[in-house]
Amino acid sequence: SYRGQMNYTGDRYGATAEYLVVGTGFSPEVGFLRRGDFQKSSGVLRFSPRPKKRFKAVRKFSYTGTYSRLETRTGRRDTEAWEGEFNVERQNTDTFEVAYGGNYELLVKPFTIAPKVVVPTGGYDTTYVRGGYNFGRQRPVSGNVTAQYGTFYTGHITTVGVASGRINVSNQISIEPSLSVNRVRLAQGNFTTRLIGTRTTYTVTPQMFVS
Repeated sequence: SYRGQMNYTGDRYGATAEYLVVGTGFSPEVGFLRRGDFQKSSGVLRFSPRPKKRFKAVRKFSYTGTYSRLETRTGRRDTEAWEGEFNVERQNTDTFEVAYGGNYELLVKPFTIAPKVVVPTGGYDTTYVRGGYNFGRQRPVSGNVTAQYGTFYTGHITTVGVASGRINVSNQISIEPSLSVNRVRLAQGNFTTRLIGTRTTYTVTPQMFVS
């Protein structure tokens, strides 16, 4: 197994490239290997200009493109993903994003995605569009609200969610809720998943807290 990686993290421009290979005889010895016999290529390009006068409320614009491909050593494509994202960071640290992307996934055996809903084997190309707004951590109520719609295996999926949420009840008590709802409509059947969670933290001192 071996890997090569390059990173450039400038303020105005950014780029990342990675190539990873794991052979059939590789043993992690200490650790966990999710899969073997594969090679992965990925890259990220970013352009982040800072406006000066015309957009006074904006701190930075970001245009980001990402790509990754995972295949076997013999060249069979297993997964592939690409995305283009436009992000606006405001002076108050709030951010807005909109993205368009796609995925390819090869199922080598039937996938039971929900009770009585089985996706057959084959290669599946999907595309999606996503929008989100992140409320800065300086607010009493903050978090990232997103909505996404796109194709999904043999049908479509609609997703709404709240991540990295935080509600400051007082200087010592904070609540961090999370929510994800996925409405899936496939040729094999329809279903909806809901995931709700929260964490409450009580800060005793600057160096001690209970969560």
